[in-house]
Amino acid sequence: MAPRELYSMLLPFLLLVYTPEVNAQTSDDGKNLFKKIFIADAYNKAVRPTFNQTEATNVTVILHLTKIIEFDSQMEILTTSGFLDIYWNDCYLTWNADDYNTMNNIYIPQDSVWKPDIDLQNGVSRSKGFGYSNLSVYVENNGRVNWYPYGIWKSACNIDITYFPFDTQTCDLKFGTWTYLTKDVIITVVNDPIDMKGYETNSEWSIVHTSVYTTENIGKPSVVFKLKLKRKPLFFLLNIMLPVMMLSILNVSIFILPAESEEKGAFSVTVFLALVIFLSIVMATLPHNSEEISFLEVYLVIMAAFSTLAVILTMFQIRLNSRDVDEDPIPSWLIKFQVMVEVIRCKRCNKVHQATYNHDEVVTFSSDHTNRTKDTTSERTNSKPQATNEQPNVTWNQICSSLDFVFFWIFSIATVIITVIIVAIYNTDHHFRSTNSET
Repeated sequence: MAPRELYSMLLPFLLLVYTPEVNAQTSDDGKNLFKKIFIADAYNKAVRPTFNQTEATNVTVILHLTKIIEFDSQMEILTTSGFLDIYWNDCYLTWNADDYNTMNNIYIPQDSVWKPDIDLQNGVSRSKGFGYSNLSVYVENNGRVNWYPYGIWKSACNIDITYFPFDTQTCDLKFGTWTYLTKDVIITVVNDPIDMKGYETNSEWSIVHTSVYTTENIGKPSVVFKLKLKRKPLFFLLNIMLPVMMLSILNVSIFILPAESEEKGAFSVTVFLALVIFLSIVMATLPHNSEEISFLEVYLVIMAAFSTLAVILTMFQIRLNSRDVDEDPIPSWLIKFQVMVEVIRCKRCNKVHQATYNHDEVVTFSSDHTNRTKDTTSERTNSKPQATNEQPNVTWNQICSSLDFVFFWIFSIATVIITVIIVAIYNTDHHFRSTNSET
């Protein structure tokens, strides 16, 4: 007999002898395991999973944050989505895997096993419990139960609007038991505060830091997940802050227009209304409270006050410009004010010096000192009335022009100083917060 034929005859016997045993987990194994847990062992989900009921059950909570859906600054409500990884040991859910073809884990509907009654404690909406009835928990043969309830949580968050829109907010997600006391359930956390692997970035807020700690509330255990959120200011910078600064420049430019211009009064009122509109927009964005106030609001109120004063001064100038010098003579103090302003503007420097000093310099030189003194005295006496009669020819329009000059520089300097102070405050706060985050 050929070797090949002999090998083909012995091959089936060799495969039969050396084929390894394969344990296939069937549906019957699962049914038997469920019968063992819920019928034979009479599992009761109302009984806390510990043989000694005086001992507390350790429950570990991990937060997996997936998205910041909305942060309503006005209502002070943070809406987030994610799921919790909650696990504990249930001594009544153990079995020998070899008795069920190495079945070492099963899925049980979450309403069929004991669960800690954990819920969001600082929520602002009606609680419907964690998870859904059609979801299951993952149970291992050593008794470890893993529960992954998903939810959309609306939590209260106190907002500090002082440095809006460059503000940083700290919000808490506080989860805890409603009925179990700390002697019954102990909540523990892991080193990683919040799992951000599946997190989707938010267009308005960025998470700069997270932390977690356990606490106790009226004898009940709870865990607090802290989120430090920083607002992305680009939208508010382009749509509010820069337009407001531009309006502050227009607020000053009111005094560039001459008093006889028909558009000057309308222009000043338009700038004032624009500032009021921006102030209302900012007020609608921020929460209505009296504890903090934004520096941006303060800046807007100051600019609105400047605009109000500019409108009043503009109306006053228009009134003055309509006067006639013959009917309403200009007071002497206003003439002095006009001369002083023109001296500052270097328009009448030479004229004023001429009117004041040129006549005093007409001296008749003589060899006789006495005659020279008399001539000088006589010349001075004759020159004084001439200087008095040569008063500047000032009109009400010139007075208004001088007022524009003075008001322009006063408002410009005040606006620059206030703007620099506000920017310095924001910059100092940004540097302080950056230093704290690094440490």
